[in-house]
Amino acid sequence: MQSISGRKPGDVTLLEILLLFARVGLTSFGGGLSAWIYCEVVTQRGWLEEDEFLGALTLGQILPGSNVINLSIYVGYRMKGAIGSTVAVAALLVPPMVVIVLLATVFHQFAQLAWLHEFLEGVAAAAIGMTASVGFRTARSLLTAQRWPLAMIVVVFVAVGVLRWPLVPVAIVTGAAGLYVAWRSRQGAR
Repeated sequence: MQSISGRKPGDVTLLEILLLFARVGLTSFGGGLSAWIYCEVVTQRGWLEEDEFLGALTLGQILPGSNVINLSIYVGYRMKGAIGSTVAVAALLVPPMVVIVLLATVFHQFAQLAWLHEFLEGVAAAAIGMTASVGFRTARSLLTAQRWPLAMIVVVFVAVGVLRWPLVPVAIVTGAAGLYVAWRSRQGAR
């Protein structure tokens, strides 16, 4: 399978994977990593098609563990197999971990500065915007094919966001309902 950039996944080098995920890990603050990885892997480099990326993101969200780690494992594996997964995850985690340890040793001296707290709030707001953009892209992709996912999105939003029901039971019920609706849709298409 060839990507939109004209390169086959096996043609991507381990160094390219390392540099990309290290940069993402070092320059992403407060979340929004999925959006950043989307921009790099789909839009900029064309390593994956949008549908494949969104499928990988969905898979990463339903599997145990961090979504972005699962996504990194997928992208690395897709590009260079098991070693690609290892390089992607290590590059995503190790450089920022080193920076955080260094900053933590210095941060207590600057914790009283008001501008620092305002800066960090701005970074968090940007991360929320990036996360929302990936959610919007995912929803738009789903809604162009079928309309029932919109109902699921609204149900989950109301149940968890408004009524404050626990996420796990809501996810289990809506996931089962989604499987049933998809199964019924396929049965009707035959």
